[in-house]
Amino acid sequence: MTSADIEGDTTQIEGDAAQLAEDSVLAADIEGFTPRIPVAQATSVLLTGATGFVGSFLLRELLATELTVHCLVRGDSAEAARERLLANLEALDVDVTDVADRIVVVPGDITLERFGLSETDYQALAGRVEAIYHTAAKVNFLTPYKWLRKATVSGTHEVLRFACAASAPLHHVSTAGIFNGRTGDNTTPRDEQYPTGPADDMPLGYSKAKWVAEELISTARERGVPVTVHRPTQVWGDSRSGACQRNDFVWRFVIGSVQAGAYPRNFRLKMNLVPVDYVCAAIVAISRQEAAIGGNYHEIGPEAIESATIQGFIGAAGYDLKEVSIIKWLKAISAQGVSNAMFPLIRTAMLMEQEEQPPFGDEVTRGFLRGAGAQGADITCPAIDEVLFAKYADYFVRRGFLPAA
Repeated sequence: MTSADIEGDTTQIEGDAAQLAEDSVLAADIEGFTPRIPVAQATSVLLTGATGFVGSFLLRELLATELTVHCLVRGDSAEAARERLLANLEALDVDVTDVADRIVVVPGDITLERFGLSETDYQALAGRVEAIYHTAAKVNFLTPYKWLRKATVSGTHEVLRFACAASAPLHHVSTAGIFNGRTGDNTTPRDEQYPTGPADDMPLGYSKAKWVAEELISTARERGVPVTVHRPTQVWGDSRSGACQRNDFVWRFVIGSVQAGAYPRNFRLKMNLVPVDYVCAAIVAISRQEAAIGGNYHEIGPEAIESATIQGFIGAAGYDLKEVSIIKWLKAISAQGVSNAMFPLIRTAMLMEQEEQPPFGDEVTRGFLRGAGAQGADITCPAIDEVLFAKYADYFVRRGFLPAA
């Protein structure tokens, strides 16, 4: 899950199976192709969502792999789009000073035909790009599915069309949220081949939108489009710098609790959290392996983290919070209104507290990461512990989003 605009109304929880089924039908003009070069030989790629959280760190990882990265960024001009991209990178402590000459900003919009480019510019871009990394999405836990449809359905179609025009493999970043915790056995790990959905009774419009995107991707794959799908769990901060996304649900929960001086007793917040740098290193390493094309991959943390563990992390970071009942915690958050980071997400928190998150599996993914790192080392996921949590908290303090302990 990646950068978020917090808006909307959670009272609108749809169960419109017919709409989801209609949106999951892939356009007939998207057909299979053979990539024009082997994936490991790609030197020039397209990245969507580069101003998002995962996209920013994926850009860093792609640049570290010596690639030229074309970033599709909304903006009135190339200059305005580039300024927007660089400002976002600076806010996340991503330094691209020494490699900025390999960032090519393309002002455009994935929801528009040909990304809003002229036919000449579109074909020229397609001729330069040898692989596509698609992270663009509207990540919003409060917005109903019907308001996410355009970005999801139109955007996925347009990215697939561009892949066909460029004869370039597509690496699609999805989410582990496309597994429905309300159905099936919640003790069986959701591994790379476990069936996704059903989506019609998922509580979040965001999860439904990502499920629809995967359905479109799945059909494209069946037609012969070379696609890999990556499903990270809850993406947390950079384990190197501590940079985090401000609108992450769990961090809003943490910051809101600190602001209220209270922590909810026995709150069911069990989540699999994974550092963004591991997610991006895994995506890039897998994308460069020919045998990996066509697969699903799970970038997940070593284990799920319980609410009591988060509470311990907060205390170890120096914040002394009073443990109270869930009702008293809700009242403390509500009393502060919009000044409290958690206030807009109270209803979402209650929905998620009722959800049972299933375990996840990543055996196939780890197989491709063995020996895929620097000097032949394995790429492994750092554990989120008290030390890393403190680094994350320090980032929020430095940026003025969290009071110092």
